[in-house]
Amino acid sequence: EESIMKKKMHFKRYIAVAACVCLLVPAGIFAGGKVSSYTSGTDGADYKTSSDWKDLNAMEEKAGIETDAVENFSNGYQFSEISTVPFNALDEEGVRMFKEIELQVRYQNDAGNEINCYMNRADDRMTDDRTPDQTAELDGITVSCYEETYKFVPTDYEETAEDRALEAAGGYYISYGNDKVEVLDSLSVNWEKDGVSYGIQGFDTDLTPEELFAMAGEMIQG
Repeated sequence: EESIMKKKMHFKRYIAVAACVCLLVPAGIFAGGKVSSYTSGTDGADYKTSSDWKDLNAMEEKAGIETDAVENFSNGYQFSEISTVPFNALDEEGVRMFKEIELQVRYQNDAGNEINCYMNRADDRMTDDRTPDQTAELDGITVSCYEETYKFVPTDYEETAEDRALEAAGGYYISYGNDKVEVLDSLSVNWEKDGVSYGIQGFDTDLTPEELFAMAGEMIQG
């Protein structure tokens, strides 16, 4: 499977949670002249998944990073699955610029709610241009929080005037490739530390921004 996307930060994480559904994601994050889109798939040798936390070190080696990943969070979210997911970064013409492997960790709580933590080597070519809804300083590291809405639609979906108005207002993204129309609210936090880019994201999550900041703090502070 391979999906073609034009948002670096968030949809790739949803694909991991949704068992690798292929989606076409709209542009909107990247600075001009940098990465414009990427392809991500689960059919190559670099894609690995495990439900054993002991495999973390081996998967970090495959991704080429050392991370602050934690097995459990104090709010009850517990490790359920870890994966390495390769992606190709493309320019505006669709030409591959470079390949990267991302480490993804999925967590669940007793109520069955899920969040996904994603980690990869930080790269200025993948700079996030969005304005965060909130920020927090945790041990000298700036953590940005984003509250957004995503509309998953089939490939033959035609945007409505309302869609276009919401996209123009910001924080609303349409993604092509889903088998039905589905609208989900996303809450996420992102930060960088020691050359690694981190993100934690949930869709229709039970968490508040303050709780997500606290989870980021648990990772940052170790």
